[in-house]
Amino acid sequence: MIDIRDHLEALKEKGELLSVDEEVNWNLDAAALAAMSNRTGAQAIHFKRVAEYPEGYTLAANLFSGPGHYYEYKRTMWGRIAIGLGLDPKIEYEELIATLNERYHFPIMPVKLTTAPCKEEIHLSKDIDVLEFPFPLLHEEDGGRYGFGTVIAKDLNSEWQNWGVYRFMVLGRDRLVADFLTEPMMSKDLKAIYMKYAEANKPMPIAIAIGGAPAITVAAAMSLPAGLSEVEHAGGLNLDPINLVKAETSEILVPGDAEIIIEGEILPGKMVDEGPYGCIKGYTKPCSRPVIKVTAITHRKNPILPFIVDGTKVSDTQTLISVTESARLTRLTVEQQQYPLRWIQIPPDFNLGICIASIRNMVHGIPFRLARYIFAVTNLFDKLLIVDSDIYPPNLYTTIVDMGEKAHPVRDYRVLLGYPKAIMPNYGEIEPGKGTARMYIDACWPAWYKPEEKPTPITFESIFPKEMRDSVLKRWVEEFHIPVAPKPYPEGQR
Repeated sequence: MIDIRDHLEALKEKGELLSVDEEVNWNLDAAALAAMSNRTGAQAIHFKRVAEYPEGYTLAANLFSGPGHYYEYKRTMWGRIAIGLGLDPKIEYEELIATLNERYHFPIMPVKLTTAPCKEEIHLSKDIDVLEFPFPLLHEEDGGRYGFGTVIAKDLNSEWQNWGVYRFMVLGRDRLVADFLTEPMMSKDLKAIYMKYAEANKPMPIAIAIGGAPAITVAAAMSLPAGLSEVEHAGGLNLDPINLVKAETSEILVPGDAEIIIEGEILPGKMVDEGPYGCIKGYTKPCSRPVIKVTAITHRKNPILPFIVDGTKVSDTQTLISVTESARLTRLTVEQQQYPLRWIQIPPDFNLGICIASIRNMVHGIPFRLARYIFAVTNLFDKLLIVDSDIYPPNLYTTIVDMGEKAHPVRDYRVLLGYPKAIMPNYGEIEPGKGTARMYIDACWPAWYKPEEKPTPITFESIFPKEMRDSVLKRWVEEFHIPVAPKPYPEGQR
């Protein structure tokens, strides 16, 4: 079992963690430092001392985000996710996606325990105080202090438990409000469960797991078909079953290795404003959301509280969505539809508003058919850039160059109308209820081009023999001691 403490140790070992012993404040201070770390591509941060809180109560930020694509490629955008799943942080992008999809097909049943580390401290009734923990104020205009965790709810009519990653705002010592009603793509299952309880006029038990195995967060961020078990997929991602233990005040099973478990219930008709909140798309407006009445808090001794400064690039939220949704679309287009796709990626650098697909363009019309299919199975983004199969996935620069060089302004920029509203763009629908436009750009050489008609790309890999390339890479480090690391690409890629 890899839990958050193992994850921090592994990040430190791989050079992806900064430990800060100086005191920081929960009131914007920790968030501002984490935001600058995101901007500069620095490491994850573990804040060891938080003002106004006991020794041992710590904050950890940026546990899943990487430096984006504008840094030397040996430190990857997905490296910290890889570390959390027991993989090499230098794993190639296509291998990472293939590994996620392979493990998707082999979920592992969880193990139920009678006790677990998350029960080391138990607070009930008058002992409940959410602000016992240093939940931070993340953005200056936020409506309150925020946290994030895996929200767990049990279906009213079955044993199925849905796990999803959501933010929540602290209202007081025993009240929270979580946003799981906004984006149907991201929260449709939890919303459906909530509506069953609301229609039956019954309280809805709920639990929020904070920390625990990184695989839980990755699995909970995945878009799974209704009825499938995120905790089983977390076990599959982890190559090890997730330990579960019964909650104190409900029948919900919670991850036993979590740092903090907040139990509660949503009472019918009890609503309150959530927000404003600084999310990926800017500040949200206050929205009426169900109140969570906290019924119990259990936690480990000296709990570690992870947090995300949403909206700052590249954040954990963007990275998790990028990797999990790219893996899902790859699985659908290759395994189910047999498209000649090589890789697909939704770069967090572009705020998840653009998807890039690399294909083997063998037959006229493949880009058009691929675009229609992808837009039909996701409403995350509204722009799709389709490129040739020789582009190396982390090399966003080459995708932009190909868009400039290969895409014909009349033939290759195509607008498709009538699709459901995309989540990421801020401009909204064409007209209310009329859907939004989607666009794809075909930046591939035309399928009818003969090999000799395609210009040879002028790159380090294509214009120098292998012996010369190997010599340059060796001398670069050993003789010239150049401080900037070289960026060789795999054979046949650019």
